[in-house]
Amino acid sequence: MDEIIKLVRTYRFADAIDERIRLAEEIFRRIEPDLRLFVYSSVSRDVAEDALQETLAAVAKSLKKFEGDTPKEFWAWCYRIARNKLSDHYRQKAAERTLPMPPEEMLRLIEAAQDTPLSPQTRLDLEYAMKLLTASKPECCDLLWRHFVIGLDYAEIAEEQDLKYDNVRMKIGRCLEEAKSLVA
Repeated sequence: MDEIIKLVRTYRFADAIDERIRLAEEIFRRIEPDLRLFVYSSVSRDVAEDALQETLAAVAKSLKKFEGDTPKEFWAWCYRIARNKLSDHYRQKAAERTLPMPPEEMLRLIEAAQDTPLSPQTRLDLEYAMKLLTASKPECCDLLWRHFVIGLDYAEIAEEQDLKYDNVRMKIGRCLEEAKSLVA
């Protein structure tokens, strides 16, 4: 039986806290280099150390729950935790990137970009549509704003948001349909 599995089994059945701490430190000393390589090869250096620490903390919190019997199962479990932490990081980054602009700010920018001010009716319709869209699908509001108001094409939005061209094209199409259905 592999040494790491012996350590994990001993950890699971150890009652004394000082014994569990000693075993956990030994386990981390053995797994940290491989997990470091995995994490650092998956994300940029500026966030890799945080992602590694989150991964190791998650392993520590759930080490007692690990029920596998082979080194292969243990490593698969560790890498799954690391992938989940990296996915959390990417989801958080994507959410930060798509924070919607308040409708009032959008209206101010639209009026500043036009030669003539919006008519009161057009302004009310636009304000109503933007509030509905922001409430139902904030990411749609951002995509439509970037494409139709700022004038970015699909390729520019795809590059900016690290998506494929066709994904952006389809998202904008769905968002436009959603906006039309909300206003109707």
